[in-house]
Amino acid sequence: MGGQTFLLNKYFNIGWLTRRYYDGKLYHQPFSAEDRLLAGERLYADFLVWNRHFGALRCVDLQKPRVDGGGGRGFVPLSAEAERFRRALRLISKPSMPVVYKIVLEECEIRPPASMSARERLYFNDEIKGLLCRGLDQLCRFYG
Repeated sequence: MGGQTFLLNKYFNIGWLTRRYYDGKLYHQPFSAEDRLLAGERLYADFLVWNRHFGALRCVDLQKPRVDGGGGRGFVPLSAEAERFRRALRLISKPSMPVVYKIVLEECEIRPPASMSARERLYFNDEIKGLLCRGLDQLCRFYG
């Protein structure tokens, strides 16, 4: 990740990815912290490919007259990685999506508001850890 530490790696190193949670039946950790880190890294790698693909895509201006340029590219299918990224996003639950997106793809920390008490900050961070780990577990199932 270009000389800087991947944010998810930082969270792995401080123990955030070992979080257990209640899934409605059990209080458990279905995947290891290493599995969660790997799933996040795979999502990020697939995102980079997807982003390159769509960053290079040009829209056709239907207002301009069409000139025969000979052998245009036409429909370009997505690469396997870009398609895998699209499928992976669909598997992340709505509550976990903003947290996974912010931390894994944008690599931005989610900080509690300054107005929170120390106890509220602890609860806030615990909630973020839980949502992150749930989302990563959904990706672990996908990436295998």
